[in-house]
Amino acid sequence: MDVVIVGAGPAAAGAALALVERGDVRVRILDVGGRLEPELDAARHHLASSPPSGWDPRERARVAVVAEPRHDHRLPEKRTFGSDFPFRDFGQREGLADDAHVVSGALGGFSNTWGAQTMAYSAASFEDWPVTRDELEPHYRAVLAAIPYAGEVDDLSEYFPLFGEADPLPPLAGNARRILERYERHRLAVRRAGVLVGRARLAMRAPACVSCGLCMTGCPYGLVYSAAQTIEALASAGRVEYRGGVLALEVGEDDGRPHVVVRPREGGPREVLEADAVLLATGAIATTRLVAGSLGQWGRPVPMVESAQFVVPLASARATHLAREEGSFTLNQFNLLLPFDEAGHDLVQIHGYPYSRAMDSALPGPLRRGALAPLGEALLRRVTVGLGYLPSWWSPGFEVTVTPGASGDGLARVRISPTPGRDDVARRRLREVAGRLARAGRHLGVWPVVPMMALSPATTSYHFGGSFAHRDDPRPGLDSDVLGRVAPWRHVHLVDASVFPTVSATTFTLTIMANAHRIASALEAR
Repeated sequence: MDVVIVGAGPAAAGAALALVERGDVRVRILDVGGRLEPELDAARHHLASSPPSGWDPRERARVAVVAEPRHDHRLPEKRTFGSDFPFRDFGQREGLADDAHVVSGALGGFSNTWGAQTMAYSAASFEDWPVTRDELEPHYRAVLAAIPYAGEVDDLSEYFPLFGEADPLPPLAGNARRILERYERHRLAVRRAGVLVGRARLAMRAPACVSCGLCMTGCPYGLVYSAAQTIEALASAGRVEYRGGVLALEVGEDDGRPHVVVRPREGGPREVLEADAVLLATGAIATTRLVAGSLGQWGRPVPMVESAQFVVPLASARATHLAREEGSFTLNQFNLLLPFDEAGHDLVQIHGYPYSRAMDSALPGPLRRGALAPLGEALLRRVTVGLGYLPSWWSPGFEVTVTPGASGDGLARVRISPTPGRDDVARRRLREVAGRLARAGRHLGVWPVVPMMALSPATTSYHFGGSFAHRDDPRPGLDSDVLGRVAPWRHVHLVDASVFPTVSATTFTLTIMANAHRIASALEAR
């Protein structure tokens, strides 16, 4: 069987992992293929060749560029080894608004710059899906066996089993340790306040971590997982054929034979590639553009669901050190889980991050510069940043409208519009979250800074999908079946978050990979 995968992010990696185990499948991966600049890649490799004690401070500073500040409650845009390549336009952003950094052209996609959070959805989260967590469990396990994984059994396991062998996390930052220790001492009181606390679950090679403090700007040693690692390893071993530098313009099916139309990303002639099956893994918005445009659904507003993101600073009476000053890593270290029902359907999750220089941009200008700068740093040393998510059914969501591109060889245009009238639900839930955090805070030793609690605008969480959601009885051209097929196609499969009926507030990428693995495992030779 000949299978073409379009895209090279987490969904593509999950599907490829399933296909290469079958032994009877030729796998071709087509990708835009943006990469880190050669000079920065060389600097990264040079740092990786020695321990942090031997690093040249100037070379370290070159790849440790912090996030780029943005506006309107948007989180700063992260840099990876000093580069914006996960967000840069390699041709894939044609037809998108200039500030819509929602389609990555990088090999590995946004997993080049993610927080590495790796947690399954709760069983109750699948109540709105035609697939159960029991059906997805073997695929969660298969993915976790193929990627690095760190975590431990704790109270979070009541809703989220580990589903695999996990390494312990590296040493935590001081404030994270204190919060977890206080939770153990005051566990019943914190749980009565409606909050559970546990350690992070991360896709990282924790035993090899040297706590250099560069997790959030790019690990020189490659210990934080990216989908690029899976795809490059499979390609190097000859188990998949990887072709970068192409844009997918159209997909279709003639007499049961699927095809995808591509062209070089720098421009050039179109090429039609046929296969026994085509798997679309370009990310929810790019796949929506490709499918809606190929089906001629011009001008139709396509509703999408999103797990809205919010930021809540958690203030402590005690100052903490920079994570790298105290020998800690800088990824998410602990999670606060707020269940609003016993089954674990209505959950809010908050990831706790230690203080790092990347947070300086959150301060007002006078506290970042001049005589008040030391005061600004002193304030931040008492802050743990909580990055939280609401489930999609409590979030505003947005619509995507696809219209023809400027030329026959161009990508379709995409307009993204927030769903009107949905902010009230999210803000009411945020007030409930703030109340729970305040009640639990006196036991945990941290308190929410409610005036600085902010709901991010649409699409900024990157946790969105649902444009062609899985349904038991899919509507032709509007929904997909359980194998990600949108009628009239039978051998074109959507395998990314575009098929998610809902998006839980818990971590996102592992479920994308597991669902893609499930669909790819079910492909049948024709």
